Amino acid sequence: MNPVITMDQKQRNKLVLAIKRCIAAKFTSSDWDELAYITEGHDVINNHHRLLRSLLFGDDDYEGHIFGVVEELIDKNPSNLQAIIDYIQLPAWLSEHHPKDYYEIYGHTQALLDGAAHTAITNSFELNQHIVRIRQAVETDPELAVGSIKEMIESVLKTILEANGEIPGKDDLNQLLKRTQKVIKLDPNELDPNTRGVDIVKRTLSNLSQVVIGIDELRNIYGTGHGRTKRSGISSRHARLVVGAGAALAIFLMETFEYHQKKT
Repeated sequence: MNPVITMDQKQRNKLVLAIKRCIAAKFTSSDWDELAYITEGHDVINNHHRLLRSLLFGDDDYEGHIFGVVEELIDKNPSNLQAIIDYIQLPAWLSEHHPKDYYEIYGHTQALLDGAAHTAITNSFELNQHIVRIRQAVETDPELAVGSIKEMIESVLKTILEANGEIPGKDDLNQLLKRTQKVIKLDPNELDPNTRGVDIVKRTLSNLSQVVIGIDELRNIYGTGHGRTKRSGISSRHARLVVGAGAALAIFLMETFEYHQKKT
């Protein structure tokens, strides 16, 4: 299950309010049944004294009961917040029906696009949070997702270099990757020749640069950044591929970095 997005109380309140509005607009009793299974919240939903009855009869107190049930599900298991968001497809619904709320809640993804201000990602948990936000943008704003994944990879590379006492400087993305591979012992040219399957490992590590170059070039063509505001025409399908490849690479680099940190 995806990790819960970290936020302050004000942001959390906006998110729960958006969840309530989405549920009130489109939920049926069978949706509640499915959500009960997803969140393991049968007791919270089915045993509520008014929720389903209010839905059935269209009572005025229905939306108030939604608030109570959602809060209780989150209290029961904090990861249920993300489970609910995923099930109701909140980003897509907000983008269509309440675009202002969408950008208030998810607009912080844009911070990743500011190349001048390096956003530090210090561990795998923070990295996963960024990936969740970027993936939420794929369906509604694929250009933003492509631009964000490039900036996220750059942030990971800079974080690793800085943690090892190096200054990233103005190196491009491919140069940053090569330097990072050296400090976390992934340089294909420094592999032990006696390593089992060394040729395959060497070829795989060398190909990481092709992934990074491809993401960088796609961002320049299709992604946000460089002052671009118009839609490029990239589909969610292709954005999902770019984000998936970039996320897998970023996770691999961060986990390798953390592995060496624990060893030392």
